[in-house]
Amino acid sequence: MNTWMFFVFAFAMFSAVVSAQSKTELFSAKEAIDAGNQAWIDGMKAGDIRRIGATYAEDAVDCDPTGNCIEGRSRIERRIAGELASLGRARSAAVKSWGMTEHGSFVYEWGQAEAGFADGKSLVEKYLTVWQRQPDGTWKIFRNLVLP
Repeated sequence: MNTWMFFVFAFAMFSAVVSAQSKTELFSAKEAIDAGNQAWIDGMKAGDIRRIGATYAEDAVDCDPTGNCIEGRSRIERRIAGELASLGRARSAAVKSWGMTEHGSFVYEWGQAEAGFADGKSLVEKYLTVWQRQPDGTWKIFRNLVLP
């Protein structure tokens, strides 16, 4: 009976450690994701493409609502620059993260991003973003999909 109790205790301790690490990872990622979402808000208002681009990994893929995808941070920054050139700086911007879940070195986050512009145009986009923990421990956008 003592051997059985030892294995039950060992399994319980192992499970607690794994669970605590997972929660710590998700907490760490949530702080980075919140900061990344704030960078989008601030970047849209300031017209600061680099601030927004810095949230993407070098090999990130970004897909617009029509399914047109581009790869690489510099190409993504060019796309954002084109959008801001036609819309101008946002007067208002917000990101509402509806949820996230962690799996290994990835966190899947979904929600809605909104921006209002001087000419009365607005942007309201639902998104699914995959954040990846980088070798240096930071979290960057690995894949971003704007939903139609």
